[in-house]
Amino acid sequence: MKKKGVLLGCLDGKGFTLIELLVVVLIIGILASVALPQYEKSVMKSRYSSLMALTNSIAEAEEVYYLANGTYTSDFEVLSMEPSGCTLSDDKSTCTYPWGKCVLSSEYDRATCMNIQTLYNAYVIYFPHGNRSYYGRNCFAGGSDRSSKYAKLCEAMGASFLNENDLTNTGTTFGLQYKF
Repeated sequence: MKKKGVLLGCLDGKGFTLIELLVVVLIIGILASVALPQYEKSVMKSRYSSLMALTNSIAEAEEVYYLANGTYTSDFEVLSMEPSGCTLSDDKSTCTYPWGKCVLSSEYDRATCMNIQTLYNAYVIYFPHGNRSYYGRNCFAGGSDRSSKYAKLCEAMGASFLNENDLTNTGTTFGLQYKF
């Protein structure tokens, strides 16, 4: 029986070659490059969904206030819902969160919530009984490029995309006071 060398005995049989390890790392890299954008899109949709839910609850409270008083208000304290975790402005029309703001505007008959920290989007609900000839739900995206990921998020969530140029006809509270 022949004795094997010390070095040959260690390399005998068990372990991976460098090529095998490189192939595995390459496959993991390809999977990560496909999965990461989908994950980012899911996180953005989740954040925007919570923004929509908050704006919807504010708009519903405004409708309750309108039914009781015949007008809309820009005062968060008189609504039937109490926004938690925010700091109210002196005029009680702006509720500031660590991630952004919610604004009531009786001038434009709308409620707006915007995430200016991580999302760069805003969700706006124009009230149906307001002085405007239109009402509905709109998504504002930071910037004016329709191909940006924020504009695509608006359309993916089923809201109309409006950019900064559209703000002249819809009121400038969002665009001028809360630039991204």
